[in-house]
Amino acid sequence: MAGEYGACSELHKREIAANITFGKEKAVDIVIISDNKVWNIEVKTTNKSKFVTGFFQKFPTPETKPKPDFWVLVYISPNTLATDFYVLTHKEVAKEQMKLNKMTKWEKVNGVDNIPVSQLEQYKDKWDTIINVVKGGNV
Repeated sequence: MAGEYGACSELHKREIAANITFGKEKAVDIVIISDNKVWNIEVKTTNKSKFVTGFFQKFPTPETKPKPDFWVLVYISPNTLATDFYVLTHKEVAKEQMKLNKMTKWEKVNGVDNIPVSQLEQYKDKWDTIINVVKGGNV
């Protein structure tokens, strides 16, 4: 929950009205509703060296729904509690997971997918990924 609250707080700082979803059957962690449009965000939090995404286990085909529009991966340092946010589109998570899995096409993967924190530096604090879409564009 610390990652979800942190991501929601960061969005509010940037004037994006975001809401955490609750319940054991929820499909997404954060919802943004603006101008009669809805965007869904998946949040994964870790204090380890990798994020467990379960990506291709949850999304065995590109058409699998419901799927999030965005992912916010939250790293909380176990020593200092400093927090880093990595902001990606759903397609970017697929691309990074495929790269890690050495895949050339979308396919179901056995096991549980994960992405090392070290692989995500280019996405650190890329809040504009969400802001630009919510304030005027498409994913």
